[in-house]
Amino acid sequence: MSAKKNLVAAYQSWEQLTRAEGAAIERDDWRKVSEFQQTKQGLQKEIIHLTEAAQAECIEVGHDPRLFEHEVRRIINSLITLESRNAALLSTRKQAAEVRKLELDQASQNLRRVQKSYSPRAAAVWNSYS
Repeated sequence: MSAKKNLVAAYQSWEQLTRAEGAAIERDDWRKVSEFQQTKQGLQKEIIHLTEAAQAECIEVGHDPRLFEHEVRRIINSLITLESRNAALLSTRKQAAEVRKLELDQASQNLRRVQKSYSPRAAAVWNSYS
């Protein structure tokens, strides 16, 4: 398989991972989200290597490098759209979690106040040392 085909396959893998990551975010499956992000980190290194190989192959075969860059840019723009969607989804989930945390903190304070109101007061104890 040519370097260009390998590069396109790697970008397709990235797309599949990003879609799966988005589904995991929607399910609040943070372990899976982390796994997908780690896999994409490794894939990123491979994509850099494959891009260099595909550029060299393009020059070697005599194809116009600008055409290659245009094709890659189209794929990258699609991936950017997917990544932006996931980032927006993460932001929404984070805001919801922060609101929930504030609600829980308020409930905790209320419970402490109720506990103080109903708990018996301790009698004052005086100690004298001679």
